[in-house]
Amino acid sequence: MENVENTIERQIQINAPVGKVWKALTDSQIFGQWFGAKFQTEFVAGKTSLAKNTTKGFEMDMTFHIKDIKPQSYFSYAWIPFPMDKTFDYSKEAPTLVEFFLEQSATGTLLKVKESGFNHITASRRAEAFKMHSGGWEAQLRNIEKFLVETK
Repeated sequence: MENVENTIERQIQINAPVGKVWKALTDSQIFGQWFGAKFQTEFVAGKTSLAKNTTKGFEMDMTFHIKDIKPQSYFSYAWIPFPMDKTFDYSKEAPTLVEFFLEQSATGTLLKVKESGFNHITASRRAEAFKMHSGGWEAQLRNIEKFLVETK
């Protein structure tokens, strides 16, 4: 396992088929429903998708640089974590990489998320971004599970 201050790893077992979990991850409109964001474009490997976070208290513009899409198994994007300070110039900061891994399991789908690259975040905001995303991924995995269970 990588340095804990550089990488966040979480996983959840979801009682839904891989195809349904895959669609919830890779269809930007569905992703936005459980993630709490409004997207302007679809997710396409090599393209950028802009969104507005709609979660109360965390309203912000977000940019998703879609890296890779391997159907039914792997989806990744790069983004600037926790860009809440409107006075900060995030253009000089390297993004983190978010990776989703899907595996069929006996009871549905094992979904893993890994976000790495926090060591490249500006030192003055690194700890807060890491803390917010650590808790954020726990909440988002619960959100996708709840969304998929409720939309059976």
